[in-house]
Amino acid sequence: MKDNNNVINGGKLKPEFDQNRANFYVKFIKAYEQEGIKIWGLTVQNEPMAKQRWESCIYTAEEERDFVKNYLGPTLQKQGLGSKKLIIWDHNRDLLYKRASIKG
Repeated sequence: MKDNNNVINGGKLKPEFDQNRANFYVKFIKAYEQEGIKIWGLTVQNEPMAKQRWESCIYTAEEERDFVKNYLGPTLQKQGLGSKKLIIWDHNRDLLYKRASIKG
């Protein structure tokens, strides 16, 4: 599903799988909540600019924005999960404004 054909070492999710990924978030939330574990929010990707030796996926600010705007947000809304909080760049809060201010 990633352009490097590897779950580790960064790489980007291929755009044709954006809806699949949004659907997975819904499936995850509903499964947890069915077990009585309430989910108040989620992050799109942990450390979205980190190429790691473990599972990682790279997202630029624009890609993350577009995924939330075009896939994740609408999918959560359609599935009755629109009240969930969506968090970006949660690991470097001191740089959050800079990342969120990307033009494009």
